[in-house]
Amino acid sequence: MADGASQENPTVLHHLEATAGASQLPHRVFRERSVKVGSVHTLSYSNATVAIYDFHREQAGGLPKGMFLIAAKEIGDESFILLRVQKEARLPNAAANDELRQQGIESSGNTTPWAGELDEWVREKVSLHAVECSVLGTFIDLSGGAYRYAEDIDNYYAVNELMVWKPDERTLDLIVNHRHRANDIPMQQTLKRIGQTRFAAAERDSAIVSDFRLNPTDILKRRTVYLGMSRSGKSNGLKIVAESIYRLRAIDPEYRIGQLIFDPSGEYAQDNPQDGKALHKVHEVIGCERTGEVETYGLLPVPWDKDRKITKINFFGEAIPKPWKTEEVESAMAQLVAGREIIKNIMISETARYTTAFRDADLATPTNAESDHGLQTRYRRTILAYQTSLFAAGLKPPVWSPSISGLFGKEFVEAMRTQNNSQSEHKSEYHSAATIIDNAKSGNQSITWDHLVIVFSAINTFIGDRRSGYEKFNEDYISSHGDAWADPKFRAIIRIFESTNGPRVFSRAQQQHSSSTPDDFAESIVAALRKGKLVIIDQSSGEPDQNAEAAERIMWRIFRTQQDLFKIPRQAEETEGAEGHIIVYLEEAHNLLPRANVADKLNTVWARSAKEGSKYNIGMVLATQAPSSIMPEILSETDNWILAYLNSENERRVISGYMDFADFLEQIGKVSEQGFVRIRTLSQAYTVPVQLDKFKIADTEALDNKPPSDPSVVDSAE
Repeated sequence: MADGASQENPTVLHHLEATAGASQLPHRVFRERSVKVGSVHTLSYSNATVAIYDFHREQAGGLPKGMFLIAAKEIGDESFILLRVQKEARLPNAAANDELRQQGIESSGNTTPWAGELDEWVREKVSLHAVECSVLGTFIDLSGGAYRYAEDIDNYYAVNELMVWKPDERTLDLIVNHRHRANDIPMQQTLKRIGQTRFAAAERDSAIVSDFRLNPTDILKRRTVYLGMSRSGKSNGLKIVAESIYRLRAIDPEYRIGQLIFDPSGEYAQDNPQDGKALHKVHEVIGCERTGEVETYGLLPVPWDKDRKITKINFFGEAIPKPWKTEEVESAMAQLVAGREIIKNIMISETARYTTAFRDADLATPTNAESDHGLQTRYRRTILAYQTSLFAAGLKPPVWSPSISGLFGKEFVEAMRTQNNSQSEHKSEYHSAATIIDNAKSGNQSITWDHLVIVFSAINTFIGDRRSGYEKFNEDYISSHGDAWADPKFRAIIRIFESTNGPRVFSRAQQQHSSSTPDDFAESIVAALRKGKLVIIDQSSGEPDQNAEAAERIMWRIFRTQQDLFKIPRQAEETEGAEGHIIVYLEEAHNLLPRANVADKLNTVWARSAKEGSKYNIGMVLATQAPSSIMPEILSETDNWILAYLNSENERRVISGYMDFADFLEQIGKVSEQGFVRIRTLSQAYTVPVQLDKFKIADTEALDNKPPSDPSVVDSAE
């Protein structure tokens, strides 16, 4: 037997308890309890052929494909080799047995069971057959019923003394829930049941099963994928995982993990017939009020969720305050800058020079304007022109009224008068704009947005018109001020008015705009996540492109915030979250992730979060029916896998090269029952077939508020 496995990983112990009746033989628990099914016929480093009689198969209650088996000596070495049933195998006597079967069939005339035509000793001989198993590794006895697992074997013999057992319930529990490794997180390794073993869809109720318990900390900082067809139970699985993570705070109040779920169908954010109480009521499982625990967001308000926050922003921002204070200006412009990024994405495919100039202009608040009044004026004028373009695109204006105070001097207004533009065919437009400005200045400096559209449209034409009075005015202005009146940013912004259809290219931004939104919801979401809240974004309304843009913007905000925090030494008194961990769930991930063949895909926020997120305490859970839609660079960094039914051979081929999933491809492509999955997490050294539990939030009165897992089933690590 193997006894020299690698010591690279920390020793992980899992105790196999003995019953009172076998207490004097604690090391023989798996032999005494388990059912012997046969012997090892041949063994190699990777495969084993196990000889089995029909009688023993029947006594064991069947040997489904994927079942774990134990190979060990009958006495002596208490370690054992872990096997997994792969397929049928032929023994050397198979041809002779085939002839005996043929004789039996001929003797029965094929009208009665042919086995009855064979002598008992012949029938027993024919019943000897074999199964081929993969060798998974070795459970090494550490005495006292404790075991360490090694992912290989160190030796084998042509003539061996290995018998084979089908595990009993307790031994199966050891195998299924053994924690081979752990995340580098100083948290209590608390396990929570999320299902039980299921090796075949045809498995009978009498089958030996074991609870499957998830270590929620496996999800932190790591990539998790749930792959399966629609209606294969992906949503149910994600809810179970999210609930398990949430429950950690019941074990220790400091284990508050921020979780963000992009909810494409609204089933996480609102109650439904499938679940009853949906995940947004998860706070009830530990008897807490929603405030401080859960936040929901959506594009539209709904009557059943009065606390829902709206995922719209005020693209206009706030009026720039006077006097100028950089921090106050940045705060006033925060939503405008956020909306600006959305508009850039909307205009990404624009090629016309006047639209690309508008799109690419930088509207960030100048940091050196505190003592530069001219720079302040230029920035205010540029922002007002940009806000006017939003109004022209159909966005509802804010509650505050625009002002032109200090933005247009009398020399500029005079240059737009008719007498200074007699050679221009647009002189009447310029004169009208000058009159509007003069009327506003003679009043209280306020002006309507409609009039501003006229003004900035005229100014754009005025500056570019060689027959206008602008060139003469600008020469005089440069002589006295040193710079041109219109700086490059301003000129780029007002170019959108070259065509009356210019602002319409981003008019669909109306769907994400609200003139009354007090702050940027992306900032609110990040703040909630940093406090360890569960945040659900209902994306069941809105266009797919719009939802994708919003998700990407939120994810960038999370990534950059976590990246910035990574650079700052953490103070011991900080208690936000568990070391600031955040987990992001993407249901229908193929709608958000860049396609595998997209250029510059590694620069997307999704790829960067997948590859660099661990460093920044970002975990990602991706659910999709199309493994091929996930970039190989992400799959190669994935630690936790949940595999459900996939009916496409091409999609199954994608996962066949990872871990030990090739062992399950046939079952994954054949059995379509909901919740029947194959699971391999960071803690595990091999994949386990599991039937997931049904997600359910019990009524508050039925809760006992106890920690979710049985303290007696907690692995310890040295």
